[in-house]
This record gives sequence, structure tokens and C-alpha cells, in this order.
Amino acid sequence: MSVIFRILVMLLVTVALVACANDRREQIEAEQALFERHAGEPISRVNYAHIRGWRPAGDNAVLVEFNGRRYFLLDVGPPCQRDLRFAQTLSLRTTTPRALTTFDQIQSEYGWCRIERIRPFDFQAYRQDRDGEDDGFREAVDVEEDPAPQPRPSS
Repeated sequence: MSVIFRILVMLLVTVALVACANDRREQIEAEQALFERHAGEPISRVNYAHIRGWRPAGDNAVLVEFNGRRYFLLDVGPPCQRDLRFAQTLSLRTTTPRALTTFDQIQSEYGWCRIERIRPFDFQAYRQDRDGEDDGFREAVDVEEDPAPQPRPSS
């Protein structure tokens, strides 16, 4: 009798774990769809004076708040995909001072990756959809400018 009971308990635990995993996956997909819904058309460059904060926006994007409460969704390419939801730090490597382009890179604790797309983001509409919640923003983004190539010494 105890063997049957153990099998039933293990079966129930397995079913519960699968249900939780499916719920979490659906929650992540819904959150990513919400970000997509409030993102505008891609642009190639955004000028800024300073960066106020950032937050992960799914597996392969971050939402960045620039000066003047301007928000942009940055979609990134490999190797950062699937890691950004867990990132705690963010750095930017820019090719142009005080501007961010699709030639630039972001870094989290998982490594550097290229920015593939920059899109304006309607943060107010996003907050309304989330009933005023504004969770997940982190402060402090380090910005590192790519140094210009040094001229070769003349001989």
C-alpha cells in the first residue's frame, strides 16, 4: 500500500511542478507582449544627457530611462539572450559621446552584447496597463565610450 501512496504523491508533485512552470512561462510571455505593445518604430540613434535607470524587459531587451523621462526599449542579440531577466548591473559601451546607436553594446554580468534595435517606449501607457506599478527599475548605468583609434607615430 505504501508503494502506491508514494507513486501517487510523486505523480501529484510532478503535475504541480509542470503547472507552475507553465504559469511562469505564460507570465513571461504576457510581460514581453506588454513591452512589445508599447514600443514604437525602430530608430537608429538616441541622444541623451544622462541615464536615470533601467530594467530588464524580458529575455532579450532592456528598458532604459534617459533624461527628461524619455524611455527606450533596447533589443539585444546574442550572447545576452535569455539572461537579461536576471541581470542586476548594466553598462553601455558607446561609439558616440552622449548618443546611443545600434552599433553600441550593453553589458550585464553575463557579458557584452550588441544593441540590435532601439525603439521609443510609451511608459505612461505601460504603467496604466500595469495599474500604476513601476517595479523593477534599477539605478546607475555605467557608460564607457569606445576610445578613438590612436594615430600611428610618424617616423
